Formats: sequence, C-alpha cells, structure tokens
Amino acid sequence: MVLLLDTNSVSVFLKTKEWVFPACEIFHIVGFGAAIGTIAVVDLNLLGMALPEQRTPQLLQDTAPWTLAALVIVLLAGAVLFLTDPLQYIDNFAFQFKMGALFLAILHNYTWHRKLALSQNASRKARALVAFVSIGLWVSVVFAGLFIAFPHSLFGPY
Repeated sequence: MVLLLDTNSVSVFLKTKEWVFPACEIFHIVGFGAAIGTIAVVDLNLLGMALPEQRTPQLLQDTAPWTLAALVIVLLAGAVLFLTDPLQYIDNFAFQFKMGALFLAILHNYTWHRKLALSQNASRKARALVAFVSIGLWVSVVFAGLFIAFPHSLFGPY
C-alpha cells in the first residue's frame, strides 16, 4: 500500500512536472486566504469589531458562497499537493496536525459557528466563544501548514 502511494502514475506525473507543485501551492494559499478572510470577517463581526452596521446573519449569507468556493479550491489543491509526495506527508506530524485542525475548523464553521451566526438572539458570551474558537482553529491550520516544510523543527522529526 505504501509503495503504491509513492509510485502511482499520478504521483509520478506530478513529481516530473516542475510547475505543478508551485501552481497548486498558489491556489492552496490564495484559497486559504479567501476562506479564512471571509470567516474572519464574520468572526470579527460576532465580536463587534468589524462592520457594526452589518447584521451577522446577512454577513454570513453574503460571504458563505465565497467561503465554500475557497474551501473547495483549498481541498482540491491540497489533494494534488499531497499526491506529489504522499509518503512525506503521511509521516509528517505537522501535516497530521493540520489535517486534524482543518477537520475541526470546517466542522465548527458549518455547525456551531453557522448556527450562532444565523441566530438573532445569541448572548454576547456565546458569540465571543464561537468566534474565538473559530479564529483559534484557523490559526492552528495555518500555523501547522507552515511547519509541513520543516518537519524537523517545532513538531519534531517525521
């Protein structure tokens, strides 16, 4: 199974084309910027720190299609990046941490975060808690992503 991952035709193709990794990395990073940016605007609105004249439910509805499109780009580009060297990523703790944080961030975004942002009568404390959890999860995703390229640093050897 492990050998199959590293020698499949997709992986071989991706490794032999110099432009594939940088191109996918650009889409991955820009997609994350767009997704996290739209989510952060809603989080900052929940905290009363951004667009105070905009009601949170309307802001969420306005940004939701952009967030979803950006997350689709992130996931597709990320899958291609993974396929360039699956063995490197599977054993990389920073990658494993990022995948866990990404799963939790997406789950949070489409459950509690969405429910509370659409609510008309959520308490200030609940709004703050949901926003801070969201921000923390997305910062964790980005932070772990930075360390994937440096597996022997903060997260230890792979």
